[in-house]
Amino acid sequence: MKKQSRSTHNNRPGGMLFSSRSGVFLAVILTVHVLLALTYWHYIPYGASPDEGPHGKYVQVLSKSHRLPVFKVTDRQGYEAHQPPLYYTLGVPFYILGQKIGMDEPAEMVRLLSVVLGALSVLVIYYAAASAFPQMEDLALGAAGFAALLPTHVILAASVSNDPLMELIFGLGLLIMARIIVHGLTWMRNIALAAVLGMGLITKSTCVLLFPIAVTCYWLAVRRWHFGVRRFFAHLTAAIAIGLLIGGWWLVRNQLLYGDPFAVSQFERAFAHTPKPEFFLDRGCSIPSYVALVVMWTFASFWGVFGHMNVFMPTWLYILLGVVSGAAMVASCHQLRQLAKSDVSRRMLAVYACTIVLTVAAFVEFNIHFFQAQGRYLYPAIVPLSLWWTLGMQGLLPARLHRHTMLIATGIPALVQIPALVTCISRMPYY
Repeated sequence: MKKQSRSTHNNRPGGMLFSSRSGVFLAVILTVHVLLALTYWHYIPYGASPDEGPHGKYVQVLSKSHRLPVFKVTDRQGYEAHQPPLYYTLGVPFYILGQKIGMDEPAEMVRLLSVVLGALSVLVIYYAAASAFPQMEDLALGAAGFAALLPTHVILAASVSNDPLMELIFGLGLLIMARIIVHGLTWMRNIALAAVLGMGLITKSTCVLLFPIAVTCYWLAVRRWHFGVRRFFAHLTAAIAIGLLIGGWWLVRNQLLYGDPFAVSQFERAFAHTPKPEFFLDRGCSIPSYVALVVMWTFASFWGVFGHMNVFMPTWLYILLGVVSGAAMVASCHQLRQLAKSDVSRRMLAVYACTIVLTVAAFVEFNIHFFQAQGRYLYPAIVPLSLWWTLGMQGLLPARLHRHTMLIATGIPALVQIPALVTCISRMPYY
């Protein structure tokens, strides 16, 4: 029976083959995604996206000195120097290209790297969801369409930022985990996931969350395929060892330089002047009010807040999106129960739940120390969040219209692009 299941999967999206319908849809949304990213690139001045200048400076230092920058608390223009180096190393050829063509800010050409990574991330979101739920192609298409046209997500793909690479790493990790649970734990998949874990360590510290998610995945896969505890520990140990072999040198370097593998203490010293919860609490804001402020600001910026988190779309739009998102969250409950009836789907939902919980926990911990209510910090979980949104859209539709789920899931962020573009075109050139 399991052999027959494997054969069936190999002819589904989870088997890495496009249907003609999904291929056309993906081609369209990827084209629109890239065109939107290039449009935002044109209208948003370099340095007007969050932390873009310091990200660009990192690439500049690498290009000119051929050495990794050292984080200095007093360097107000180089406060991203604590970041792992993979994105910035990939950005060096783009910086050199910017120099060759005579750009005023050669680092701005690194935006092209983000455009490429953003498009790949959208494609991987489709494959990750399709591999997790092979019999529900519309869900995967809707999830990819939602992420492809989500305004903040598109703008990140038009900025010098390591977030697009971080999202791609998470997407690849969840894709391989889906293959492990659906098709079984093999050494090839184990090595592939280990490589992703290692690349994550040299992409962004947030990627360390992939390690406990991988532990969860391995345990669920072993339980499903009855491999035994010994095999579980063998694969897990090998994955962690290979991951640390690839990316662990970065943690050792940080420990030697800063006395901290993630340079957290240095970061906290450098940002001691930024707003913290105490800033609001000392001015009469209650704890519930502060939590509400973080939630509202995070929700708004998840969809679309531009500049340095201070250029907003019309207020009525965020209210409308809040109503629709709340309704979708409620409506998704029935769809999740239906999915959970399948043993494989139930295990994948557990992996996705683990991803969301850990991402939200890291976000909450960050906002306990600093006021950083930016929705992009939830994007490590963009795969399960996009799928959750699509399930909600499906739950809101009558059963006879479920075949249109992907169009509705994609259509709403597509409509939000109109006020997002108007806001950026009218305000960002003068930012």
